Parts: sequence; structure tokens; C-alpha cells
Amino acid sequence: MEIFEKLEALIDAPGAETVNEARSMLRQFESVVTADAIHQFLLDLMTLVFVVDAAPQNYHPPVRKLVKVRLAMLKMLGEASA
Repeated sequence: MEIFEKLEALIDAPGAETVNEARSMLRQFESVVTADAIHQFLLDLMTLVFVVDAAPQNYHPPVRKLVKVRLAMLKMLGEASA
């Protein structure tokens, strides 16, 4: 799905508007099945944006990996519910 490619691009280059962009993309995708996974993904994405803004670079890869794992879980849920 194209939405997941766009979300992955946001993870790779987070910025100030990353969370708002992700939230608006996921709004069309949200269902009862995916709601919790979307909230967990957005929370981890917010953490990533904070870490990129506030922490040394050696903290970025582990947080980025966590967000990508959450995105993979969300993608699996989306495919299962489609």
C-alpha cells in the first residue's frame, strides 16, 4: 500500500509536521481493528520526533527501529482486515 511507503518516508526523515501528516494519512485507514495500533504508532512517532530534536544521534537508530516495527504491525493488521 502506498500509505505505508509514505509513512516509512516520514520515519526516515522526521520533522516538525511529521506527526500531523501521519495522523491525517491514517485517519482514512482507522477502524476498530487498527485504532489501537495506530495510536501506538503515533505515540512512537512522536517519541522519534522528540529524540531527533533533543537527543544525540546515537539514540536515533533504536527509536527509528521501534517506530518501523510498529508500522509493520499496523501494516499486517491493515492487510488482515482488508
